[in-house]
Amino acid sequence: VNTEAELSLFWGGSLVYQGPLSLAPGRQSFSIPVTVIGEGFQRVQAVIEPRQDTLLQNNQIQGLTFVEAPPRVLIAEGAAGKGTAIYHSLTAGGAKAELVATEQLPGTLAGLAGYRAIYLVDVPAYRLAEQQLQNLETFVNTLGGGLVAVGGKSSFGLGLYQDTPLEKLLPVNMEVEEQEEMPGLDLVLVIDRSGSMTGDKINMAKNAAITSLDVLKERDRLAIITFNDQYQIHLPPTELTDKQKVEGSIAKIAAGGGTIIYPALEQAVEQFAGSSKSKHIILLSDGQEGRSYSYGALLSRMVEQGISLSTIALGSDADQSFMQRLADNLDGRYYYVPQSADLPGIFLQETALAGGDYLVEEEFRPAVVDSSFRSFSSVKPLFTGYVASTPKPLAEVLLTTHREHPLLSRWQYGLGRAIAFNSDSFGLWSSEFLQHPDFAGFWADTLSWVVPQLSSGDLALDVRLTGGGAEISALTGEPLGEDESIKVTVMKENLEPQELILKPEGSNRYSARLEQVTEGIYLFNAQRTGNGGTVGQAVSGFAVPYPPEFKIPSTSGRELLEEISAQTGGRVLKHPREVFSAPFEPVHRSTEITFWLLLAAALLWPADIALRRFGVALPAAGLKPTKATPPPKEETDRPEDSTFDRLLEAKARKRR
Repeated sequence: VNTEAELSLFWGGSLVYQGPLSLAPGRQSFSIPVTVIGEGFQRVQAVIEPRQDTLLQNNQIQGLTFVEAPPRVLIAEGAAGKGTAIYHSLTAGGAKAELVATEQLPGTLAGLAGYRAIYLVDVPAYRLAEQQLQNLETFVNTLGGGLVAVGGKSSFGLGLYQDTPLEKLLPVNMEVEEQEEMPGLDLVLVIDRSGSMTGDKINMAKNAAITSLDVLKERDRLAIITFNDQYQIHLPPTELTDKQKVEGSIAKIAAGGGTIIYPALEQAVEQFAGSSKSKHIILLSDGQEGRSYSYGALLSRMVEQGISLSTIALGSDADQSFMQRLADNLDGRYYYVPQSADLPGIFLQETALAGGDYLVEEEFRPAVVDSSFRSFSSVKPLFTGYVASTPKPLAEVLLTTHREHPLLSRWQYGLGRAIAFNSDSFGLWSSEFLQHPDFAGFWADTLSWVVPQLSSGDLALDVRLTGGGAEISALTGEPLGEDESIKVTVMKENLEPQELILKPEGSNRYSARLEQVTEGIYLFNAQRTGNGGTVGQAVSGFAVPYPPEFKIPSTSGRELLEEISAQTGGRVLKHPREVFSAPFEPVHRSTEITFWLLLAAALLWPADIALRRFGVALPAAGLKPTKATPPPKEETDRPEDSTFDRLLEAKARKRR
């Protein structure tokens, strides 16, 4: 039908064009001016919204295109400002870098495929969905992308990378060897004990504090400060060699009074005087600050001393925005807990994340352990902390800390590469590093190393969609040797990767068929292997449109229907009711049966001769055999019984 419509064009998930169209029946082509953005594989999607439509299934289509340009890099930061220094360093070197919050990290593999490398700057694993983590692993392993993980208090072991795809693809394990030599943790719990905490709230808060002891080591120290309209030090910094004594101190906490937070928080900072351990505060409150205080100077002091703060807002009456601002300013985590029953789990998680087993906050200058590392040629910068980890056996360690933990390590993972930098890039422990003349060159070198070569060797890939499947072919400059093969790994969003081995088709052409492809974007990587290594590789992709039955046909098909009806004596119907109103008499025809009669005679003739020859008699029709009637039995006389007769005669005489 003739109708008006609106066309929307999306490039890599972003709307790049929207405008009106006039549609007519049949096929039409439109040219749309678009500024190409991005680099590498880009997903393109067109969506049309007509005013009148009889078939909704073919109103959108998607495709895949490849854009050659300078390396496109995505920098995801765990908090605002943490990725800025790396962003400026890479863009100054000519890279096309994009800086986004963790929540803006693409959720699809096709979205990641548009980048050559991804930087995660202090990004915790628990803020990424399971599918996002798996996509990052596939991006490096199968698509040959690069990934750089940069440290901070929400990264590596502190960011719960253990047993996730991030730990799998990085060159370091999160488990730290010889943990007993780690400096340990100084933890201060600041707990609201105002009148509103009476009952279950204060009991669950005490239970939560006791629960946190389960993950603290003997080398750690714990202090507890409670507050209402005044603060009270229930437990000064105490090593946990006697946890039962600490539990007894926690059990004595009682609720009552108003709510004033600032003096208690200020006193918590005092508990860290002279501490060389990691320093962390957990603040719990269910109310509002009772007086007006200026927190600026106190927060600056905490930042200078390397004290982190996590806050827990309990119930709907808590000042949630205030508690979140405190945590954001001090590199901590914020929790809103509607029910007090959830407190033990939150305390347990937060105590584990505080970093006693991972965090080292000590001054050191890195040691260069690999001659290929060229930065820091003059003076090595001073660092004041890092997140400890253990290098994997095949990792290449370039820099180490004073405790011989890896500071900069890298390795090849599948078809891609990954780098781990265990300190930070935003001034938490790296103020001198930020001012170092080699700072920009350091990050440019990481990009040069992880940016993959999408194609190498003499592989050229081709795809044809046929019969509901896809035929994937590879052309080679030279035929495969006896020990060589070509393996293709095919990926689609939310599906397990499939591996195909290409078989020879002749003329240096090798192919395999992928059955039952469905609508969507497919990415695949081909590897030519031989002599125990990769000889060549290539990356490509294809898009599967909506099913063929929803395509607009090139002809109406009326001519074909008319020809079929003419040859079969039928007619072309214009309305469904015409099916039951045929204008002609039914057609009769005779059928020749002579052959069948002769066949029956030929079969019955031998049977007739056999019956006559051997005299087999058949029972007359309608007669049934009867059984002989047995002769009647003769009656026998009863034997005489003289005794019986005498009794009868005696009875008769008596009656007389």
